[in-house]
Amino acid sequence: MNRKQYLTAVIAILAIDLALIITRIFINYIDWTWILVIVASLYLFLKYKTTGPLQAFSTKFNMLVDYDLNVAEAKRLCQERVDQAPTKNIKAFYMVYLGMATYYNGDYEEAIKTFNMVDLKKLNNVYHILILSFIAYAAYELEDLETFNLSIERIKNLEGTVNRKYLAFVGSYLQVLEAMQNLSSNPEHYKEVIESQFSRNDGYVSTKLIYNYRMALYYKTINDELEMDKCLAKVIANGKEHHTAIQARKLFKNNVNIEDYVFVEEVDVDETDDNTEQELIETDIKEQNEIEEVEKVEEKDDENLFK
Repeated sequence: MNRKQYLTAVIAILAIDLALIITRIFINYIDWTWILVIVASLYLFLKYKTTGPLQAFSTKFNMLVDYDLNVAEAKRLCQERVDQAPTKNIKAFYMVYLGMATYYNGDYEEAIKTFNMVDLKKLNNVYHILILSFIAYAAYELEDLETFNLSIERIKNLEGTVNRKYLAFVGSYLQVLEAMQNLSSNPEHYKEVIESQFSRNDGYVSTKLIYNYRMALYYKTINDELEMDKCLAKVIANGKEHHTAIQARKLFKNNVNIEDYVFVEEVDVDETDDNTEQELIETDIKEQNEIEEVEKVEEKDDENLFK
């Protein structure tokens, strides 16, 4: 459902509501209870039509980015959804994922610009954490330490405003970002954090790419060029146009043969769902209770998230 279809549906529902009320007042033909039931059903149907597609979107986005590594298609999909978003709340939701898709494409400056355009008032605070984390990641790749450090401070300031059930989610981002912040002064702690966060086998290619790319930065810091190239070779051999592969090509010193590091599919996959961003999207879809009427968006305090 695009914006035009949404507004048409809202107008139609309001017209039906008005007709039912007039019928009750002047003709006394319908009981007020039935009017309430009909009106509630119409609005629930509209809510389903606007929020229902978010489930399919989140699943497709996740597969494109984390498994297929088709980051260009993921960005196209997000842009399409942003352009067709029926409400301002849903547009803000899609804008977050457009920013992430842009980051995954390796266009870090554009990703930061996209995130800065998101209407934060339409999103739960946990989305703000996600946005700031990706801005920090992008700034780190751009060697923009001012933006990187400022983003970390803003995350810390917002941490206390987030629903308690998402504190682990916020903490995991902070742990990684602070380890990156102190990489040169404490590389061994950085290594421990990266191994604890990304060495798991969750079945997604992207997790392996991120792990090897981050570990390559560790080996670069301790001046172990051979081990750095082994990690970079894994990223280049398997990463397609994922941003980690783009960055890996810039750092690679040709100490190893890239073809020797193609991933072999593993049978034993840890089926524990550690994809917090995906869980957050699904929670947002289930609990979102916002419906925009013609020119007014009713904002409600839901427990939403997104990856």
